[in-house]
Amino acid sequence: MKSKFTKVITLVGILALCLSGAALAVEGTVSDASALRVRSETSTESEVVGKLYDGETVEVTGKIGDWYIIQYDGVSRYVSAEYIDIGDVGVQNSMGTISGSSVNVRSGPSTDNEVLGKLLEGTNVSVIGIEDDWFKIKFVDLIGYVHPDYLSVNGLVLTSVATSSTAASTPEADKTLAEKIVDYAYTYLGVPYVYGGESPDGFDCSGFTQYVYSYFGYSLNRTSNDQYENGVYVAIDDLQLGDLVFFSSNVKPIGHVGIYVGEGYFIHATSPGDVVRVTDLSSEYYATRYVGARRII
Repeated sequence: MKSKFTKVITLVGILALCLSGAALAVEGTVSDASALRVRSETSTESEVVGKLYDGETVEVTGKIGDWYIIQYDGVSRYVSAEYIDIGDVGVQNSMGTISGSSVNVRSGPSTDNEVLGKLLEGTNVSVIGIEDDWFKIKFVDLIGYVHPDYLSVNGLVLTSVATSSTAASTPEADKTLAEKIVDYAYTYLGVPYVYGGESPDGFDCSGFTQYVYSYFGYSLNRTSNDQYENGVYVAIDDLQLGDLVFFSSNVKPIGHVGIYVGEGYFIHATSPGDVVRVTDLSSEYYATRYVGARRII
């Protein structure tokens, strides 16, 4: 595993997993809690630093496990996500950015544990928990622990418009096919771009979309140009999770493709020297090259 991630990190350089590390926030409302405890850490054993009451609103800036990160008296604190209603917004676990030059990822929350790999400064990772004050993180398929001195937790990651405020914890069996496709695509964030690549060892743009859809039994054409013949046309204002979005390149009318993930973002295998990442459709480069979209499911 160590050699694999040394290779990945060398290729990636500084990984921008999602939203270019931009911090976002949504308004949440305390629900079904007469007195919701605000805690210093994501544990019922941690210090209670305040209370919120039914109907109060808070700024939710992230999620770690079953806890929301909120702004409380200007400081990041934690409350049980069960008692905060954020409306029709889905939230993935928070993203964090490595803040040391070459940071060890360990098998457990202690310097006594084995080093599984190293991450470069600026690398974005998914934060999936806290244990003994260490952050548990995921980078591609590396899962381990990073000391809090070397990880800055970013804002939350918005996902699909949900049917209820509990969408973030929707059981797998209750997810729509489109949600499952997007979730599966996310598992390859950080995989390096490889021209002609069709596997998790490396993808090009159409190899990535073809691979993701093939997992669910759909057969797409191989190139982005030919994939524009798959499915049915969708207007940009009608985009839904899982739709393929297409772009022109400097040399081709259709030279790039990705998968729409909601909230104006798409996931794609970007370009040589880069990785699978999530990008804003309205970013200048892609907005000016947008061609159209096709619905496969």
